[in-house]
Amino acid sequence: MNTTTWRPLAAVLLCGAIAGWTTQGWRKDAAIAALQRQAAISQSTAATALARTTARVLTLERAAGTALAQRADHLTQEQTHAKTERDYFNHDVRSGAMRLSIPVAGGQCAASADTATAAGDQHQARAELDPATAAALDAIAGDGDDAARQLNACIDAYNLVRDTYHVQTE
Repeated sequence: MNTTTWRPLAAVLLCGAIAGWTTQGWRKDAAIAALQRQAAISQSTAATALARTTARVLTLERAAGTALAQRADHLTQEQTHAKTERDYFNHDVRSGAMRLSIPVAGGQCAASADTATAAGDQHQARAELDPATAAALDAIAGDGDDAARQLNACIDAYNLVRDTYHVQTE
C-alpha cells in the first residue's frame, strides 16, 4: 500500500471512529436521560404514596388520640362518681344513718349494710362494726374498685389502638 492510498483510508477510519464514538455517546446520553426520567417518575410516585400514607396515619393518630382522651375523661368521671358515692357512704356510716354488721354465729363472715337481714334470717346474731372499721373496709374496697376501673380503661385503650391500626395479635 502506498502513502496516497493509506492516508485517505486512515482519514476515513478516523472519521468513522469519531462518528461511532459520537453516536455511542449520544446513545449513552439518551439511555442516561431515560433512566433519569424513570428515576424521577419513581421518586415522584414514591413521594406521593408516602404523603398519602402519612396523611392516613396522621388521621388515624388524631382519631385514636381523641378516642383515648375521651376514654380518659370517662375514667375520670367514673372515679369522681365512685368517690362521691364512697363519701356519701362514709358520711352515712359516721353519722349513724347506716350501720354495718357481720354475722357472728354459724362460722360465716359476710358484711352487710344496715341492720336488715342479709339472707332473710332475722334471728342470726350479728356484730355491728364501728364507723372507723367500716370506713377502713370501704377504703380497701374502693381502692380495689379504682384499680379495676383503671385496668378496664387500659384494656379499652389497648383494644382501641389495636383496632385503629389493625394490629394482628397472636
